[in-house]
Amino acid sequence: MGSYLSLIRSEHYSGGRAQVWNRVLNVAEGGVEEALAHLNSGVTIDYLGVNSWDNLGDGVFKKLSVLGDGYADVKIITTNPSNPVIVSRGLAPAPISTEKISRTIQVRTRPKTIGGVSGAMIVTSGVDFSGFNVTTDSFDSSDPNYSTGGRYDPQKAKDNGDVATTSASEEALGIGNAKIQGKLRTGGGQAKVGAQGSVGDKAFVEGGTNGVQEGHFSADMSGVFPNPELPDLSWLPPVLSSKGKNFEYKLKGAPYAYVLDTLEESINVTEPNTILYVTTDIKISSKDTITIADGASLTIYMAGPTASISGKGVVNQTGQAANFIYYGLASNTSLDIGSNVDFVGTVYAPQADFTLGGGGSNFYDFVGKSITKSVKMNGNFHFHYDESMSVGQRVIGYSALSWEEL
Repeated sequence: MGSYLSLIRSEHYSGGRAQVWNRVLNVAEGGVEEALAHLNSGVTIDYLGVNSWDNLGDGVFKKLSVLGDGYADVKIITTNPSNPVIVSRGLAPAPISTEKISRTIQVRTRPKTIGGVSGAMIVTSGVDFSGFNVTTDSFDSSDPNYSTGGRYDPQKAKDNGDVATTSASEEALGIGNAKIQGKLRTGGGQAKVGAQGSVGDKAFVEGGTNGVQEGHFSADMSGVFPNPELPDLSWLPPVLSSKGKNFEYKLKGAPYAYVLDTLEESINVTEPNTILYVTTDIKISSKDTITIADGASLTIYMAGPTASISGKGVVNQTGQAANFIYYGLASNTSLDIGSNVDFVGTVYAPQADFTLGGGGSNFYDFVGKSITKSVKMNGNFHFHYDESMSVGQRVIGYSALSWEEL
């Protein structure tokens, strides 16, 4: 009888241990899922030490995740920030024992990107330039030979201010009398250049030659621009405070993420990795500004159909286009930047008609890059493409590249 009971106990223990062995793997995989969700939450790779994740230093972030009577000891290793590694160790108590059974898995990730096509101004529909002083050119904020203090300098400008459309329509690329220091690309149609329009390299355009320089037009443009997705964050309403006779929102960076129905007051951003989600309207008028302090950064996710920025608009004191990102979600169909606005930032709104009007009192006007449905630019407007920007192929998250048990 004793031997029989011992056999039953042994079989029960073995069966229970096998069940725990399998369950611990699920616990470890749950830790991986939580790490991927954190990487895809909209928090940049340098600021992962938020939302209960501890920064251990040297690019390692850790969290303990309790799942039932087990838990996952999860690490995100960002030594190579382009390919973070997730190591998740699942643990659960063994049956009839104080021992813990553990299994560890390692997942290598790769970045998910959007808009991986080069060019200053890219649309999927039409381009309409009117007026006699619409211009494009380029610079490189990361190279002192082609910028001054990381900012656009007309004396160091380059000629990669390309304008492109993926449309094959013959009416898609209306350049008019604009001066394009760069190339034109279409998805199959021809470009319409006015009698006083000029497209070519710096010497060609500044030399007063009209028409399209040889080698500066092609009909081979292609690309798919998926709609940006809203990150899964805990959204909080910002606090409106007094600013003299007016009011403003003061926004902080991670772990905070803010939501507004309508943005029609000034906002003041003082920290990096600041995120704002607008659900209905953006109406920045002459008395309001979006101010981004030196060293700070702001990403706006716009779900409403229309956004209008006029007056002093966006005051990006960093001077870096990468520090202000505007994402138009699928429901955002219009973005209007009015006259006298010096816009330093990046625009990714593949469903939006983008209007830039008038131009300001100096040569800055628009510094950055745009990917939209269409563009209409008129008056005295100058568009300067920052070649160092990443919005052309911006990392929006990470997906699993490999899975192995250690």
